[in-house]
Amino acid sequence: MRQVDRPAGLLGNFARVDSMNSADFVGRLDAMHMLEFFRTYKQETFALLGLRAGSTAADIGCGTGEDASAMHGLVGQSGSIVGFDLSDAMLAEARRRHSENETNLKFIRAQAGELGVAGETFDAVRADRVLTHVQEPAAVVREMARVLKPGGRIVISEPDMLGCWVTNRHREISDRIMREIAMSCRQPYIARDLYHCFLEAGISDVQLSLRPVAIADPEPVDNILGFRQTMDAMIQNGNLKIEEANLWFADFNDRRNRGYFLAGVTIFIVSGSKKL
Repeated sequence: MRQVDRPAGLLGNFARVDSMNSADFVGRLDAMHMLEFFRTYKQETFALLGLRAGSTAADIGCGTGEDASAMHGLVGQSGSIVGFDLSDAMLAEARRRHSENETNLKFIRAQAGELGVAGETFDAVRADRVLTHVQEPAAVVREMARVLKPGGRIVISEPDMLGCWVTNRHREISDRIMREIAMSCRQPYIARDLYHCFLEAGISDVQLSLRPVAIADPEPVDNILGFRQTMDAMIQNGNLKIEEANLWFADFNDRRNRGYFLAGVTIFIVSGSKKL
């Protein structure tokens, strides 16, 4: 299937960071890591992995390596963590930030659906906000299950992209903008399908939890989602009028100045174990 070109800055371009402005996407990841909600649900995913001293684990789509580094702190020097990512730029940044632990914290280039390691290698595997951007999510879940030891834990967390929202008096315009952001991703519905992907991959003891969040600070939300880039693309494609964009931004700026901004999303967390 031919990949349709998307304007720079759209959220969906996390799928091809190396052909974009990688510094922009590194900045977006850093903005996410600064939010308390993101740190909290990530800690929940670590707990679900059951990591302990000596565990071997993998972080699929590791980005800048922050989560892999946190996992390393849980397994200690007697354990090992491998971060996998397809982006050379992200891997270079991860190695730059976390090279002091490189003896048992490694970063490897690989596709999420073809990790290139032997089966039953890891005690635990996780992916966070990765399947939204891959071509075949079910294949990635199967690959994660393949490299997992019997009894090992698998945890995947994804945002419900079509459920993202932001307050604005121009609701119809706002809904179109948020849908454009969601549909720029390859798999905007994957959070809702993830539970069944686990079942189809033969994972046992599958559990699903939802973690909704509302964010009152517009700056990180704008940084992460890229409202201006999205609207520029919509104007270019004839899906938004300049007048509509100006109306939306006037209300956005008014809410920012008065402290009336609010945006939200729900994170789906699915976990399970590989059958013994």
